[in-house]
Amino acid sequence: MFPFTYLRRHTAMRRLGRRLERAFKTWIYRALPKRSRPPRPASPDTLAGVRHVLLVRPNFRIGNAVIGARLIQAFAEGRPEIEIDYLGTDTTRELFDGMPLARYHALSRSMLVRPWKLVQLLIRLRRRKYDLAVQIGEGSLTSWLLIQLCGARQSLGQRGRLAASHDWVSDASPPHAHELASSLAASLGLACASRPWLVVSERERRCAAARLAGFSGQQAPIGIFVGGHLDKRLPLEFWLELLRGLEQRRQPHLVLLGPEEAALHTPLKSACGEFGRVLPRMPLRDFLAVLANLSRLITPDTGPMHMAAALEIPILALLQVKGSRKFAPQGPNDLVLFRPTPAEVIEQASTVPSPGLPLSVRDHGSRLTPSLTRVESAHPTGGNDTPHAYSAG
Repeated sequence: MFPFTYLRRHTAMRRLGRRLERAFKTWIYRALPKRSRPPRPASPDTLAGVRHVLLVRPNFRIGNAVIGARLIQAFAEGRPEIEIDYLGTDTTRELFDGMPLARYHALSRSMLVRPWKLVQLLIRLRRRKYDLAVQIGEGSLTSWLLIQLCGARQSLGQRGRLAASHDWVSDASPPHAHELASSLAASLGLACASRPWLVVSERERRCAAARLAGFSGQQAPIGIFVGGHLDKRLPLEFWLELLRGLEQRRQPHLVLLGPEEAALHTPLKSACGEFGRVLPRMPLRDFLAVLANLSRLITPDTGPMHMAAALEIPILALLQVKGSRKFAPQGPNDLVLFRPTPAEVIEQASTVPSPGLPLSVRDHGSRLTPSLTRVESAHPTGGNDTPHAYSAG
């Protein structure tokens, strides 16, 4: 692992980065001059005369990328005459394959040490002569800076202390993260679903299905993603106990790893028997295609959780912190568990989702209500919330 990558992924450095970002934002807020003309509320009139739009969300987190991607579909279907470019990141570029974009522009962390690359990116953006730059997301200082520098004729941002720098502002502040794109689209008069978006080709699905052929017979396996960001992670012991329990129940399962979980491959493999398999690290598109072939995904609050939500794969979400509730899946066959024990997860993993029928209906009167409303976690992570479970949707 490169030294820069190691430092970036270190927990202490991530926390330091958050503090520095907050301090820089405070400085920007104080230094920003006030416009003489206040910004106008976003409306269908915002798109009057607009032919070329730049959507801006340069976020390196997979989940945030796919949450905002749904706005691309809203523009493509609601205003097909408008040409759409997207400004994202190099690490999430592959997620946008197959989407109706004219161009994808990528911000890279390497631009911190190669500033001329950033200058080249800004020159490319300004040459595109955008009619409107749209900020997707709330409170991103990076997005705000790029919008100010991209040369767009007008900009659309969010309410807040930076609102005065935009021509238009959106009041979109939904209670759930998956409603971000749909709320912003509604203010522009565009129809938009309230869930993340990804495009997987039929060829990719078939290749992934062939890769998994013979492992679980006619039964699609359960996927288990063991990653997580900072305090959203679960300890290795939790996953080992979960895998042993699924093996005892003869439940086919696949363990999926991200780049930060490579060191867990050997201990996780030792807990898998006849009915389990640990998949090696895969390119992002291959990972996405494997997700599309699962019967369900068990995961903490992670990027793959939002990827599965985009693909409408049933999710068993294992939340560890209160803040994750805003990002929890909301599909009719999703279930959210808050600080569960492995035994609770095993019990729910053995329940096969019924397509189109909410868990709150399917499990009414079953063991879900009495046993999961009071979960005494064997793996506490701090906080004062009472552990519990609730149906999504």
